[in-house]
Amino acid sequence: MPPEIFASYSREDQSQVFPIVDKLREKGLNIWIDQEGIHGAKLWSQEIVNAIESSKVFILFASAKAFLSKNVTKELALASESDKHILPIFIEDAEIPAAMKYQLAGIQHLVHEKEQTEQTADNILRTLGNLDIQSAEPQPTVTTTPSAVTKPASKSPMVAAALIVAVALISFFLFRIGKTQEDSTWKVSKLSDSLSHLCVVTNFDDSKNNLVSEENRELREKIISKLTRFKDYKVIQGSPFSPDSSTEEYAKTALNTDAQFVLHIFYGRNMHTINAKAYENTNKTFFWTKSLTDRDVDVEKEFLEESTSIISAQIAGYDGAIHRWIYENSQVKPEKLLSAVELLANAKEIWEMQGDPIIATEKALRFVNRSIELNPNNPSAYAVKGQIYGNAYTMKHTRITNSLELARQACAKAIQLDSENGIAHLARLWISMHEKDFLKSKQLVKDAKDINQNEPFLLATIGFYYLFSDKPEPELGRAYLETAIKYNSNPQLWYYFALGEYYVSKNNFEMALELSMKSPEISMKTPVYHWILGDKEIAIKKFTEYISTKPSAKKFIRGEKDKDVQSKGLYSSKNPVVMKAAKELYQAYTRNQSEAKTGEESKAEGK
Repeated sequence: MPPEIFASYSREDQSQVFPIVDKLREKGLNIWIDQEGIHGAKLWSQEIVNAIESSKVFILFASAKAFLSKNVTKELALASESDKHILPIFIEDAEIPAAMKYQLAGIQHLVHEKEQTEQTADNILRTLGNLDIQSAEPQPTVTTTPSAVTKPASKSPMVAAALIVAVALISFFLFRIGKTQEDSTWKVSKLSDSLSHLCVVTNFDDSKNNLVSEENRELREKIISKLTRFKDYKVIQGSPFSPDSSTEEYAKTALNTDAQFVLHIFYGRNMHTINAKAYENTNKTFFWTKSLTDRDVDVEKEFLEESTSIISAQIAGYDGAIHRWIYENSQVKPEKLLSAVELLANAKEIWEMQGDPIIATEKALRFVNRSIELNPNNPSAYAVKGQIYGNAYTMKHTRITNSLELARQACAKAIQLDSENGIAHLARLWISMHEKDFLKSKQLVKDAKDINQNEPFLLATIGFYYLFSDKPEPELGRAYLETAIKYNSNPQLWYYFALGEYYVSKNNFEMALELSMKSPEISMKTPVYHWILGDKEIAIKKFTEYISTKPSAKKFIRGEKDKDVQSKGLYSSKNPVVMKAAKELYQAYTRNQSEAKTGEESKAEGK
């Protein structure tokens, strides 16, 4: 039987590699690995090439020594040219050399920790399972060169011919069935790879019988029901924990359920508190906790209902705790090694409004396009792409002339892949608002409310619509935005900017200014509110700082001399006081710039 797996390694790493390979063989995997030192032999080009080309998966045991090996470099190149699935297993921290960066770009990898052979083998087995590589009967642990094939007993020509025809027909049908299964498995794998696996557990109350109380069971079912609405997650129910569970118990649960994240949720002793904490298994760390009492919930709302809404949103929302963890963890990796999920998390950071908007838009597009290349069946990736193109339209991105059409195409693809994806619906809502088609926006708002009422980004988008539509409903806008902020432990900055418009509608510019200053960077609205409040010097200083950090924003705010600079944009306030102040501020800024330039020229002439 041809080997399904070819293992490439440096001979200097054999003390770490061989135990992993032996363990995989014990689990029934068919692996080819050179344990006989044939690299220097004349048959290298024949035997190695045949083994690689006949395998399905190429495993690279990556290390500094392997990256320096000429033979490993040639094997990797051949595997890449043969379009094999490549799975790097890092047995030590090592920088990928330039000669291998192309073949390994964007490929997910595993990390082997010393003396964790069993765990590494299990991780490899699960990964290979996604590629339709199944274990069979255990194999011998020593690789030898192929022995001579024993000839079958002689048969008559007619029987032999019939057998040949039968074998050919059977082989054809088996190939078609296998090909269909492989294609199907690969599609599922691609979609599965775009999801974060989240296991939900609660406490058992009876340590002897491991019984779960009715209250904790209801709590667990309620949170699972709400988490399943967040379409970027595969939600799994795990076995209950003891109240004093150890980190080892979390790690074991994550391993048994194939989940990267574990959410532990349970009632406190007095039943007036709900506790939640989130664990990540790669780094063996707790990265988020939440404790809610009945005093944290509006008196009009039921405690269990509202608490589970807050927890599900804060952990699994578009920019919730898991997203934040994935993004921050990805910052220590080379961009070419980021997974599809990590690339998407980096693309979504555009909404933090850091740096120059044009540069941020181009960077976000690069990330999301690469994410789609790795996983073309993820609806959220297309939805994010649609939002980014919409942003390019607002920012008047000169190098993308058909941004709204590209946004529509991306959103259509997202809806085609999953008509119930909340991110896809909010992306369509943004496009309709960019087009000023508020009738369509109104219908999309109605549809979106039924998709996921706990997604903060969706709630904030609906709130934005109610504040900035052709027929504003400020109270509704405020309610949705305040809920979005409550449902997110680290709200995106534009939530506050949009909420500021509510206070502008009430002529409460002090509160609008306070909300605009939630950003670590200067926003355009901050100096405008300073101007309205009479702090003219501060306003010009802040406005100058804004332009210096976001030079491309000049096109966004600069209008014709006799036109209101705030009258056209989707994010523009319709308040006449704000529009007048924005125009005056821009005129004051241009006068200051002109006077400064004249002063410099006079000084230069004096010299």
